[in-house]
Amino acid sequence: MRPILSEYYGDSTRWFIATVVNSTPPAGYEGRVKIRIHGLHSESTLDIPEDHLPWAQCVLPTTEGGVSGIGKMPRVLPSALVFGMFMDGTNSQTPIVLGSLPKTESPSEIQKLTMAQKFNNNTLSASNLSIVDSKGVPGKFGLQDVDSNRVEYTLQYFLNLGYTYVQSLGIAENLSQKGMISGTRGESLFSSFGIAEWNGERLKNLKAFSNRYELFTTQLDFIAFELNGTQRSANIRLLQTEKFKGEKGSLKVFAKYYLKMDIANLTKLESQGDYE
Repeated sequence: MRPILSEYYGDSTRWFIATVVNSTPPAGYEGRVKIRIHGLHSESTLDIPEDHLPWAQCVLPTTEGGVSGIGKMPRVLPSALVFGMFMDGTNSQTPIVLGSLPKTESPSEIQKLTMAQKFNNNTLSASNLSIVDSKGVPGKFGLQDVDSNRVEYTLQYFLNLGYTYVQSLGIAENLSQKGMISGTRGESLFSSFGIAEWNGERLKNLKAFSNRYELFTTQLDFIAFELNGTQRSANIRLLQTEKFKGEKGSLKVFAKYYLKMDIANLTKLESQGDYE
């Protein structure tokens, strides 16, 4: 049973420093991060499994809406060092994160993964993930100034959020098939826009998400935001994937449930062997 916060006035404040272990909360825990508190939780998962760690609420600036559906979500990544307090005092059951602390890793665990290790996993090669490069080489969408490292960046981004390699690769490959282009496709902004070709209400939500919505990195943030919000059902299916290809692979799941690819295009891609 959760404590009633009004029972606590703050006479016995307990502060803590913790490491974030998961920043992709399940439904009902939006805006929280899972933390391992220094001095309270052992570093060994054998002593305290990750499933037993608390989901801490996060303080947001007063410039955000503060109500459901309005404003931004916390963007603290796994392995981040955070500072906070227990809202229920000495009971120490209701942690809240107040901010993050500078942390230098040289190199981090993810940085230790070389490009070869990333792309050779599951017998995949970098050639499977071709995109137009930063020199403006003509691609299937014409001359575009798209950085050739966007696939690697996308993989890194979703790995940092706690997705597995095959889940991250499913997202990156789908975006790669669209060219990783963050600008307009067509004559009107309302036809399709961005790396996931948003339109209609979702395009309006992207613009409301940030005034820097045209940026590639902002659009990755928006994908993560949608997966933890309006596209939660797609996220649940994606988190259940354990392979890259096939009917229940991350490649097809992301295309079907997040990108909302229609049956005709899915069938076309399947016939070309993309999802076999």
